[in-house]
Amino acid sequence: MIKSTLSAIPEGQFQPVPSLPPVGLVEPRARTVHSPLELHVRRLHYFMDLLQTGFRHALQPDPLPRSLRPERIALGIDLPELDTVPLWSLRRADGAVAIPFVEFIISEIGKTLQVIAVEGGLAGSAEGDELVVARADLRRVLEQASPGSSTAAPELPRLGDIFLSRDLLEKVCGPEGILRTVVRQCEVLLAVDSARPDH
Repeated sequence: MIKSTLSAIPEGQFQPVPSLPPVGLVEPRARTVHSPLELHVRRLHYFMDLLQTGFRHALQPDPLPRSLRPERIALGIDLPELDTVPLWSLRRADGAVAIPFVEFIISEIGKTLQVIAVEGGLAGSAEGDELVVARADLRRVLEQASPGSSTAAPELPRLGDIFLSRDLLEKVCGPEGILRTVVRQCEVLLAVDSARPDH
């Protein structure tokens, strides 16, 4: 027979389980409240990350690419097909890259930039002008992604083999690309937004 090593409690006696403190005496956890601008910036980051992840995976395929599914779900974007973007991205022999749903992704980035400009009160400012230029550059990319298409900005993702040159995608996703400029601008906006007295 194996003897218990717990000699402090005599055999046959039970120790009471400590009760939980009464409801209302436990201090509630601090709730994080996000401003509308911050939520729009998070949405923008999701679509930019999706585009960049697809581009990187096409250049250097990885059997387990980074998943953006948790962020998509957290943002309430009910389009599970977007989770496949990294896995289905591919590079052609001539270096051109196809990223699934690229028209939809670029279109959503442009729309979100417009909302951010309005929410941030940037109309007529230098910062607002930078976002307008970024949107125009992205529109040009979209036109090159779907030349001759009458529906340049689809409401829902649609699958198609739309190949873009690597140089064009570097201008969008590269270290000094359009998206990098947008990220820097959004960081400035969020810093200003969080410094407002009502936050």
